[in-house]
Amino acid sequence: MLKSMDYVYAVYLNQSFSKAAEALYISQPALSAAIKKVEVEIGTPLFDRRTNPISLTEAGQYYINSVERIMQIEKEMQDKFKALSEKNKGIINIGAASFFCTYVLPNLIQDFEEKYPQYTVNLLEANADDLMKYLKSGVVDLIIDVETKGEHYHYESLIWAEDDILLVVPKASQINEALINYRFTYDTVRSGEYHKNDDLKVNLDAFKNEKFLLLREGNDMYNRSMKMFKNADFKPKVSMYLDQMLTSFHIACKGVGPAFVRAGLTNYIDISDDVYFYKLNDVNSYQNIKLYYKKSISSSEISRDLIRYLEQHKPKTI
Repeated sequence: MLKSMDYVYAVYLNQSFSKAAEALYISQPALSAAIKKVEVEIGTPLFDRRTNPISLTEAGQYYINSVERIMQIEKEMQDKFKALSEKNKGIINIGAASFFCTYVLPNLIQDFEEKYPQYTVNLLEANADDLMKYLKSGVVDLIIDVETKGEHYHYESLIWAEDDILLVVPKASQINEALINYRFTYDTVRSGEYHKNDDLKVNLDAFKNEKFLLLREGNDMYNRSMKMFKNADFKPKVSMYLDQMLTSFHIACKGVGPAFVRAGLTNYIDISDDVYFYKLNDVNSYQNIKLYYKKSISSSEISRDLIRYLEQHKPKTI
């Protein structure tokens, strides 16, 4: 149908079958046959072949007017898609866990958009299991996630920050007296002073009689805590499962039980004197935070600018 319209329109523009055939790079008999087929289908001639140059019949004029309306609609579509494409070039989508979306990224993104007002950055909050799916499907262009093995290695990446996982224990817990030489206060963790005592690490099995606050399955913190329990060779007693690390921290401060938290959390919340912090003697209590993105996005200007900006503003710890 579209090719037939092109043929008819070419004859109209050139006012000649031979010239139209030459312009279309087809033979004149083939063009004449194609036009005749259209005329048979609509039941009336489109061209008055008795005139020189060839002219349109009344039906032919209506046909040409209709073709030109279709061409105009097609142009409007192309212009609209082009405009949307140009607009989308200034938008980038970042996926990250709730902690990053709430505490770490908002100020960075605000500063980035002030420096580059032509860009818009969207945040999508998701758990660890969904982040890679969103990156793979193109829902997001870049994710911030902990370093893990597996599919992550199919993407471009760079280390963005370091992170310690500490065990926060209510001060009312009797275990604190037995571990008095290993416990850290909120101020010590927030200031980073706890890093100077790398030898003061506790084996997780020292807490096997405690009832833990754990994040739900699907969260990276859940996966890491399960690995640490396995290495400590005991199955944890669980007081409750929660969705957010911050919630588990606040409940721990209420004296309910110990919880696993990022050391950097202390940089974003108010000081609490209701808990002690412990460094754990397990490889899973340390992790790198990385930026992951498809190689193809690094070719766009906004992606290069954002990745470069995030590299220049790496937090020392999360």
